[in-house]
Amino acid sequence: MKLFFAICLIACMPLLSAAADLRRTEYTEAVIAEDVTWRGSILVRGFVVVAPQATLRVEPGSVIRFAQSASGQLPNLVVLGRLHAAGSVEQPVIFTADSSSPSRGEWGGIVLLSTEKRNQLDQCRIKYAQNGIEARFSTITLNAVSIEQAQTGVLSYDSVVQMNGSSVVDSGTGIEINTSEFEARGMTLSSCLRGALFYSSSVLLSTAKITNNLQTGLEINDSRVKITSGDISGNEFGARIKGGEGQLFMTSFQRNKQSALHLLGSRVKISRCLFAENSQDAVRSEDGKALLINNVFSGNGGFNLYNAGSDTVTARQNWWGTTDQRKISQKIYDQSRDKKSGIVQLYPWLNEKPQLTP
Repeated sequence: MKLFFAICLIACMPLLSAAADLRRTEYTEAVIAEDVTWRGSILVRGFVVVAPQATLRVEPGSVIRFAQSASGQLPNLVVLGRLHAAGSVEQPVIFTADSSSPSRGEWGGIVLLSTEKRNQLDQCRIKYAQNGIEARFSTITLNAVSIEQAQTGVLSYDSVVQMNGSSVVDSGTGIEINTSEFEARGMTLSSCLRGALFYSSSVLLSTAKITNNLQTGLEINDSRVKITSGDISGNEFGARIKGGEGQLFMTSFQRNKQSALHLLGSRVKISRCLFAENSQDAVRSEDGKALLINNVFSGNGGFNLYNAGSDTVTARQNWWGTTDQRKISQKIYDQSRDKKSGIVQLYPWLNEKPQLTP
């Protein structure tokens, strides 16, 4: 009889475990004052604050849902201590709204305030938040994190943000970075209203895909920037760089509907980039602070280079798709067309397409 009971108990263990996984832990306007691990289904009503001395760990496959409390404020997770959410490919961690038909911005998001600890999210999905990740005077690393249907995917002030293999899609603004250090490798920003906005920051983008955004792909203002092996394509406007300094290398600007690259007072070196099949001008420059060298221009609907200012623009040693001087000049807007414009220095140009281009 005892043996029979033991066999039955063992046979039922998977069912008991499955039932346990379905249990939901609830927090209502709570403060976590010591280390806690979340697993399974978690419901947050109003807010959860992780105190400075505490660490919140989230296990693979956990689903954290956020619902309004009686106060009616947007619910959120506020981290003053440390957050480590470790999902996997098979079992990502999901942060989402507690709604059968959620909409963009339905809950507040994950907010990091004055926490320079090793905050890290791996293999997570953040859906329907106002700000997927909001960092202020904090440090955060996002590895293989996808943010969907947010008002703003990542918002940063005075913080250090790293994104590796992560994405923001179908959102208002993909990322907005202010007075921060930002580094992204293998990032995707797609189908947002605006892709990426940078203000007074240090920016490093490697193999970033900024594509099919409805207004602008990339806006950089008064920042130090380095973009390598990027793809800025299919946006309404490609990229706009105002002020600051840096370089663009091996980056593709293709099929943007308006100007592919707009330069305003930016000391940037643009080399081995591809400007192809953009509907309007490939590069529009308001002054002569930038340098264009060893780039490729092909099939653009407007001018390959439009000098909108009175300075001289240096664009020697580029491939313009031909060696015919007349055809090259036809795609350049400068003093030869408008006496108020500065000249564009083209000669000598390349006689063939450089090998190391996208």
